[in-house]
Amino acid sequence: MSAPVRRALLLAKQWPEPASTAAGRRTLDILDLLAEAGYCVEIASPAQPTPFQAATGYGEHRIAVNDAGFDQWVRALNPTLVIYDRFVMEEQFGWRVREQCPQALTLLDTSDFHSLREARHQALKSGQPLNLFHPTAEREIAAMARCDLTVMISQVEVELLKQHFCLPDWQLHYLPFLVRELPDARALPGFDERQHLVMIGGFKHAPNRDATTWFAQEVWPQLRSLLPGVECHVYGAYSDHAMQRLSDPATGLRIRGRTEDAQATMARYRLNLAPLRFGAGQKGKILEGWLTGTPVVTTPIGAESMAPEDAWGYSLSDTPDRFAATTAHLYQSKSAWLTARDAGTQALKTGFAYQRHAAAFIERLEATAANLEEHRNRQIWGRILRRSEHRAEEFMSRWIEAKNKGAEDT
Repeated sequence: MSAPVRRALLLAKQWPEPASTAAGRRTLDILDLLAEAGYCVEIASPAQPTPFQAATGYGEHRIAVNDAGFDQWVRALNPTLVIYDRFVMEEQFGWRVREQCPQALTLLDTSDFHSLREARHQALKSGQPLNLFHPTAEREIAAMARCDLTVMISQVEVELLKQHFCLPDWQLHYLPFLVRELPDARALPGFDERQHLVMIGGFKHAPNRDATTWFAQEVWPQLRSLLPGVECHVYGAYSDHAMQRLSDPATGLRIRGRTEDAQATMARYRLNLAPLRFGAGQKGKILEGWLTGTPVVTTPIGAESMAPEDAWGYSLSDTPDRFAATTAHLYQSKSAWLTARDAGTQALKTGFAYQRHAAAFIERLEATAANLEEHRNRQIWGRILRRSEHRAEEFMSRWIEAKNKGAEDT
């Protein structure tokens, strides 16, 4: 008798675009892991398809929000595992999944801790101390509590959730970006074969917009005088007029828009800049630099969750003058450049190895699924939040659904 099909369903806010966002790369990491473990993988999203979404080879389905048709569809699909790629997807579809597929293991993948990123953004804009306890955090933590497991891409954020929000360790799982093969430095362009500076990051992501603006206005004027004749090329999907206005070809700062192959592009440049002033999670742009043997100049926020602050080959800083000075030094000194490049390779080896993390993730899923009732009995706050008086998202959705139906009938 054949074993029952194990089906994994990703409910995605957007279709995965690994060439546009680090979140898209992260999503495919997880889906590929599940496929290799024997799951039949399905992706469903209410978003419009885009010409840049990945050709995953997995089942793809268009769904709608506030639509009872989802209930019948998901019940027939009967997934073993349901993954929400943002807390808003759990809010919208979680109650429907619980009603139709109560035995499905549910997993929230935050990509980065959205609430932390938002809190840091507000602190930067206001000049006030960091406030972690805001309404978005309440929603995101509630979604975590309602799910069986939450997968975090940052160990720093795992500790924050445990210490500040009292989430138990057994409800959290750390899974970083996964690197299957380390780069061979001998096969990559060296110091003398590269020139100019590069920045890469999608402009739908607020930290990237801020980093580009800050760099253009505060860092680049100083850096130009330190590196005369050197240009900085900024690549990013979904560039708009506000970002294009920062382009100043006369000074060598060029906003170039989307690149089709981030690693091939990055490998041409001598340094990869990631001047982030806020954000959360791991940074795909830094990972791409390490994978292409391109030393990265970043800030403490950029370095967080990627490698310890003393493991970069230079002193991290988020002040314009020191960021500019570090960039100039690494650009001009071959020995300093090699030290920073080797530090990136070591970070890949110690923190992102596929062999170290892939099996542990699948084992965690299977162990939780095998003892699902016991696991859920321990989640008292999740049980409370699933009660009817705490299901505002469900009842708002039902109200919208009824309203829409009424409009169709008139």
